[in-house]
Amino acid sequence: MHKATFLFASLSILLAFGIGTVVSKIIQQSHTTVPLEGGSSIELGLSGNEQEHSENASHNKSTLLFNTETKTIMFQRNAFERRPLASITKLMTAMVAIDHGVDWEKEANILPQEYGVGGELLLHPGETVTMRDLFHASLLGSANNATVAYVRQLGISQEEFIQEMNRKAILLNLEQTEFFDVTGLNPNNVSTAYEIAMLAHSAFTKYPEISKATSAKEYSFTVRGNGREHTIRNTNKLISENNLQATGSKTGFLYEAGYCLVTQGAGIYKDRIAVVMNEVSEDAQFAEINQLLKMQVK
Repeated sequence: MHKATFLFASLSILLAFGIGTVVSKIIQQSHTTVPLEGGSSIELGLSGNEQEHSENASHNKSTLLFNTETKTIMFQRNAFERRPLASITKLMTAMVAIDHGVDWEKEANILPQEYGVGGELLLHPGETVTMRDLFHASLLGSANNATVAYVRQLGISQEEFIQEMNRKAILLNLEQTEFFDVTGLNPNNVSTAYEIAMLAHSAFTKYPEISKATSAKEYSFTVRGNGREHTIRNTNKLISENNLQATGSKTGFLYEAGYCLVTQGAGIYKDRIAVVMNEVSEDAQFAEINQLLKMQVK
């Protein structure tokens, strides 16, 4: 064979092999992720079931079971990672409000501008309620407008109130907890599962109004102005639907926070407080908390 022909044939073989390798790598890379702005990513080349499995496999939640009598951690997973705590924020709001002194029977309203995103208590023009009603709507029903409304009617600016929330966090030695609003809608409100347990335990044991409100299945009241009756059910379905006995509880949800829940047990579980943050679904958070509270620990 002529030398030039031999060289041409060799180059053709090498070129074909190289093209095949590149194509193979492209096919393999179709199952990788492409980064997007903000640090998230989009999956390529995955079927629906495969994508769901991949997302579940990479899910990173925080869980904690704490014994309030022995002051020991019975179980934890990522319990010291800082995350948004969503409406669990309302426990700190309630504590600071009570510290200020709440006139429970004071007539209260909700301003039109206080209606916004998330849970709300609907009052029609001319209708009023009491500060007690707003307080329960905030804690039991997680109504954001009710929270903003009762803080406003304490006679203190929201900015100063938030400063007091952060000062109280320092007093409670919550070094990883910080607040920027009173409802939890701000994803910059952050804490850890461990510090949420400390915050919630303080709220449930030192503030009987908070314990009673958050452990009730429901709260009924009459709207002033037309006598309309209203019932708020506990957003923790373990309590409102499954009859779980608790001495306190608070749910929370934001896209940035996932599903969050803290619950302090009652009866034989009275010394246990369980926390979950960044859970994938509402049902999953309830199942996780129920499992934690009843966990058999050696």
